[in-house]
Amino acid sequence: MRDDTAEYDVVVIGGGPGGSMASTLLAQSGKRVILFESAKFPRYHIGESLLSGTADLLKKIGVLEKLESGGYIKKYGVEWVWGERREPWTVYFKDALAMPYDYGYQVERGAFDQLLLENAREHGVDAREQHRVTDFAIGDDGTTRVDYTDEAGGGKGSVTARWIVDASGQGGLVTRRLHQQEWDPYLKNMALWTYWRGAERPEGLDAGNTFLPTFDEGWWWFIPLRDDITSVGVVVDRQAYLKHKDSGLELFYHDCLLRTPELARRLKNAEQREKVRAQRDWSYIYDRFSGNGYIAVGDAACFIDPLFSTGVHLSMLSGYLAAVSVNTILDKPEIGRDRVLDFYEEAYRKEFERLRAQVYFLYAGHGGSKESYFWHARSQFDVPGIEPEKAFISLIAGAFQHRSWYRRYLAQLDVPDELRTTIEGIFEGKSAGVNVDWQLPVTLADGTGVVEDLAVDGAHLRPAPVLRPPAGSGMPVTPAVSALMNLADGTRSAEELVNLLVEKELEQADRARALVHEAIAFGVLAPKTSAGD
Repeated sequence: MRDDTAEYDVVVIGGGPGGSMASTLLAQSGKRVILFESAKFPRYHIGESLLSGTADLLKKIGVLEKLESGGYIKKYGVEWVWGERREPWTVYFKDALAMPYDYGYQVERGAFDQLLLENAREHGVDAREQHRVTDFAIGDDGTTRVDYTDEAGGGKGSVTARWIVDASGQGGLVTRRLHQQEWDPYLKNMALWTYWRGAERPEGLDAGNTFLPTFDEGWWWFIPLRDDITSVGVVVDRQAYLKHKDSGLELFYHDCLLRTPELARRLKNAEQREKVRAQRDWSYIYDRFSGNGYIAVGDAACFIDPLFSTGVHLSMLSGYLAAVSVNTILDKPEIGRDRVLDFYEEAYRKEFERLRAQVYFLYAGHGGSKESYFWHARSQFDVPGIEPEKAFISLIAGAFQHRSWYRRYLAQLDVPDELRTTIEGIFEGKSAGVNVDWQLPVTLADGTGVVEDLAVDGAHLRPAPVLRPPAGSGMPVTPAVSALMNLADGTRSAEELVNLLVEKELEQADRARALVHEAIAFGVLAPKTSAGD
């Protein structure tokens, strides 16, 4: 047995997008990382449509330019045939809240995942393909042991490390053993798909957009890929699948196609390139994503119905959050392991639950309207005044920069100038979707107070005070925010508060207006008439 003991800080199980993301960021931070992947890359995987919010994550690990130069199809929006009317309607990522990029990518996962794994190696990760993890053990002090089999060479080995990142996908190697998996009772669906050459695509900017039409038993995805290939899949509930299973998947697939004329027209002159594939798409979530010595990312923690194409995005977002959390636990033990893991759990779980709620609503809303979908998305956001359509687009685009855990302490933390500019631009008083009456007196919203929280600070988390309302995002307690707490007594208008911040030399005029606007948008300040006075 090969013994690699005491060589590593972190063992990552799984080389998909979540594992590659976490391992790359950990290696960038100086950690000794080993990654075990059971497959030989490139390997086939479904889940080909990336959200525009994923582009920012790709940039963090240095692969966005590689994706750009690889000729992958860009998507600028999503076209829907969903709701009470059959007229198509399109939403564009450029209209989302806080999106650094107005496009996402359509990718072949075999090549894309290999790109991410090779990038992890370039950053110093010891990434071993065809190495299957067979067992693990976690000591009381958090020290971990992972046993593996080299399926190509036939050998076996064991490594020890300070932490495990479980990125093993729906197998959930660590979480399945240590936690309870909770299946969603309403989202038990099956996906059937294949690939077509020569499908009709829209012209111009819309050529790479995802197309999502519904029919009487489910919905379809239409994802344009390179080389004139299109991924076309149907999602139906389990009962519909079982009812038609005996007649054959090919027959059922084409029968569903005939019942979706908007899609059938696009495939009229196209050639089916492969047999129909099938996969269970049952949504689930584990009761915990982390514990002493381990943290789970992506599908090892939870899986949501693929309606919004969130699989890769959630995997990479959780990989990012996991890397920040593990760095903090290993490098800054004074902050407290449990506090850090609670931060991770809350952030990832909230993102999952937000998306699940909107999926529920769209599935229930075949007879609804696009406006009703927009308004429901608005209820999922922690920006009380956001415009409904902007909320919907932000949700399906993967916008997360506005979340309080990400931008809460921007003025206090050491972040790249480019990122600072991007996020500060969100709050210039134009894009938060709030119509501020600058002449109306405002005061602190009832129940608003200062609490201690954690904030992302480069590769780590740090404690910092935040002024938090009962609902909505908090704000960093900077000198300007402290002044607002005292000045907003119900006798001064929003405009007067801006002028006082400038007069006291706490902020420049444009930033002072943005700060007051942000406080109103996030529910920290409220008009006197609605604040309970």
